[in-house]
Amino acid sequence: MRRPTLSLRVDQFEYVQLILLAVIVGVLAALGNLGFRQLIELFSWVFRELEWQALGIEKGGFHRALIPLVLLSGGVAILVLDRIFPEDVLGYGFPNFLEMVNLGTARLKRRWIFVKAAGAALSLGSGASVGREGPIAQVGGAIGSTIAQLRKLSPDRAKVLVAAGAGAGIATTFNAPIGGLMFAQEIILLGHTEIANLTLLIIATFTAVITSRAIIGNAVVFTVPEFVLRSYWEMATYALMGAALGALAAGYIRFFNATEAWFRRLNLPVWVKLEAGLAVVGVIAIWLPENLSDGYPVINRAMAGEFGIGMLAALTCAKIFASSVSLGCGAPGGSFGPTFFIGTMAGGFFQRVSAMAIPHLTGPRGSYALVGLGAFLAGTTHAPLTALFLLWEMTHSDTIALPAMIATITALVVARAIETESIDEFRLAREGKTLQIGRERLALALIPVSAVVTKNVTIVNENTSLAEVLRTAGETAQSTLPVLNSDGELAGTIVVRDLLTVIGGGQELGPLVNAFDICNVHGPTVTLDANLDEASQLMEHDGLDEIPVVERVSRRFLGLVTSRQIAQALNRVSVSLSTLATRDTNIYWATGYRVTRIGVPANAAGKTLRQLDPRARFSITVLAVQDANNPDSGFAPIAPDRPLKPGDELVVAGRSQDIRQFTHELESIQPAEAARASAQSSGSGKT
Repeated sequence: MRRPTLSLRVDQFEYVQLILLAVIVGVLAALGNLGFRQLIELFSWVFRELEWQALGIEKGGFHRALIPLVLLSGGVAILVLDRIFPEDVLGYGFPNFLEMVNLGTARLKRRWIFVKAAGAALSLGSGASVGREGPIAQVGGAIGSTIAQLRKLSPDRAKVLVAAGAGAGIATTFNAPIGGLMFAQEIILLGHTEIANLTLLIIATFTAVITSRAIIGNAVVFTVPEFVLRSYWEMATYALMGAALGALAAGYIRFFNATEAWFRRLNLPVWVKLEAGLAVVGVIAIWLPENLSDGYPVINRAMAGEFGIGMLAALTCAKIFASSVSLGCGAPGGSFGPTFFIGTMAGGFFQRVSAMAIPHLTGPRGSYALVGLGAFLAGTTHAPLTALFLLWEMTHSDTIALPAMIATITALVVARAIETESIDEFRLAREGKTLQIGRERLALALIPVSAVVTKNVTIVNENTSLAEVLRTAGETAQSTLPVLNSDGELAGTIVVRDLLTVIGGGQELGPLVNAFDICNVHGPTVTLDANLDEASQLMEHDGLDEIPVVERVSRRFLGLVTSRQIAQALNRVSVSLSTLATRDTNIYWATGYRVTRIGVPANAAGKTLRQLDPRARFSITVLAVQDANNPDSGFAPIAPDRPLKPGDELVVAGRSQDIRQFTHELESIQPAEAARASAQSSGSGKT
């Protein structure tokens, strides 16, 4: 009798590794969050205690006019950090983060772990009206990306670890593991994930919260009052508040992005825009110091019902303006903190108005401020589950569930009816980018150009004569001729159809005209680390079938990427996924192996599997063939001595690189050699 073993299959072992990596990401994200908090406390002490004392601001009166100086000094520190780490410090970087995760390869810079935390801590410490949540999500995401790069994971796996790190950072911030999970699922991954990947997100967020609680205890960010629902008729009031906050959220999205766009259009040095914006925020703080930083203590006071209707209205408007100016001028930080602040103040303001108009259908102040926080968050981020679970985990009250659902969903519906894009996707949409791409584009976005680049291409030198260019264009099947200089760098491109148009147009082309004179020196190019989605978009925009691939810095020519290669890559992915979805439950393909189809080119006609010997030479197996003359017959096993026909479809199994080599072998067979093979095969059949 065979004894049972505890061995794991390759795919099971890989998933166990991913689980362990998710645990590591959760622990490191929690530690990164705690370090980020310490940085915020350090810079808050430096700017808003030491510097305030030195300037005498705590004395009040006319001394408060010096508050802008504190923010200006914080701006100087931010500029110094930006000088050390250019392009990684300034501005509201969360939309770019989402673009890199969903439209790129999810390879984030490792230095973001420190740079994003330090930049946001300087902003918050000096008093800029920004949030801490966006930066901590980027810090956690950079941790996840670093782990993925060290383990050399594929882009789709790296994307999940980035989301896991971002969700773990948010979960630790609010001591809310499910809220962090929903943040990763709804906002980072845009609601697209598999059950297996969802498990990794759960493991990371809960590990992060457990780690945080083990170090600092069960601390909470907000002191939440007990939620009270006086009657179920009050649901109508919460629905009205949701509608009002939804309209406010849409307005905030547009004002926020309009302010950022206005600062970008200003023809001023970066440091001038940053310091001017921070000075404006400082001027507002002279009358409303509660507007400084993320205002978490002020949110707690509002939930306790301390502010009157006038103060709540002033704080709401001030935070809308100050946060837009702070992030628009280039101060590093996030928008979650201002969103929480505005939602809380607006919810409290609505309660005061409702209590005067319909007192019998209005509950206590703190309850409306709390639900207002979640409703406004859902309206600005278009992530209702994140808002709902954050509210539930902050209160641990089942009573809040129904009012919160009514308010958040109403706010979401109204906000999306007015503005279809969320606060993080608005700018990307105006740039012609959408994170909600189809499965085909998503698959192409995960494949780098380096995987399909063709290096064996026909090129011409920039000094090549026009006659030689015409001869070369007539002999090659390429639609694009790369023009290179003496250093092997791309000087331009000649599109064959454009060349024919020039000649047919009767333009004067003398004998001294060379390739450089007629090439397009500003044609589109891609680099090896670009993805196929970017390449296909460039092709579609310029109406090309081929695009040159160059090095990023030197522009040395590396090869071509063609629309045919992109289509083949997409087909391979689709076939592999289809095979995986319909495979027999007893068959498990090892890592790197796949099943795909190969078309037999005309020059390989007459060759047999015995002659090609793919198993010995390329380590692949030909499973079946579909006869080109009878495609409706389906696939059938292939005999080793059956001559191949042009258009035959072969089903092969093996490693991707081996299949590519076999395909190249078929394409490189000389026609004369194939004809001799066919004749020999016919002769051997007669004997």
